[in-house]
Amino acid sequence: MSHRIVDMPTGLGGTQWRWIEAHCTEGPLDLASRGFAQELRVEQDGESLLLTYDQTFANEECSQTVVQRVSPPEQPGELRMEEIARVTVPSTEACFGRPEQPRPGEVRRSGQLLEVLVQRSNWCNGFEVRMVYAPASPDELDDAEIVRRWVAHYGRGDADRIAQLFAETGSLLEPFTETQTGDPYRHDGRAAVRTWFAETFATAPWRAMRIVSMQPGEQPHTMVVEWEYMDPRLAEPLRGRSRFTLAAGEIFEAQLELLGAPVLAPEGGAAAPATSG
Repeated sequence: MSHRIVDMPTGLGGTQWRWIEAHCTEGPLDLASRGFAQELRVEQDGESLLLTYDQTFANEECSQTVVQRVSPPEQPGELRMEEIARVTVPSTEACFGRPEQPRPGEVRRSGQLLEVLVQRSNWCNGFEVRMVYAPASPDELDDAEIVRRWVAHYGRGDADRIAQLFAETGSLLEPFTETQTGDPYRHDGRAAVRTWFAETFATAPWRAMRIVSMQPGEQPHTMVVEWEYMDPRLAEPLRGRSRFTLAAGEIFEAQLELLGAPVLAPEGGAAAPATSG
């Protein structure tokens, strides 16, 4: 039973933070020895906050993007801390780790610092974790962060946030809309990209995507990503490839390709996955 009563923090939307230290209930949590580094970006999401963590474990060559929703409690008490997306490179069990189940917690300012507390955390073997952050100067997402966020928002079905990754004049090329020439259909402009994703996400109640491989393309600021995708209409994961051209922290062009024909599920569809990857 929760004994703390906390309020939703205000004024955090649009801020950026850099991890500096971590503590468990019983003492300091040593993450530096694993080459850990983390950037936190905070967005307002209605009455909730979205906390997006871009983190690396350099010693393990593991990179992650984790999205956490912080919601006000239904009754006076602690905030609800819910992990809603996790994307890792490489997509191995060791790098993916154990997603946090929804927990009580708190987000609070401590002078110039920000503290994020989560009860019964995997970081601390079931004890409370306190992550401490210093203010960071706003900067552009790097190419790998953009790609991981694209996959995270795709899995969540968030057309608005995917579209925000694109430049205002950015384009999406996709093979699902029929054209007379058989070429990919082109959607030009952020608004058109948002519309296509919104219509696509409306066709399935859930979806899951994981990165199979990610590597720089032949030209500067290009990325080639192979992925697996699953939703209730499919009997097995669909393989595909996305080619990204990026500039100034935004997607200038993304081209989606299929690496095989979809295998449809029998009537009734596939069960939803327990976690997203």
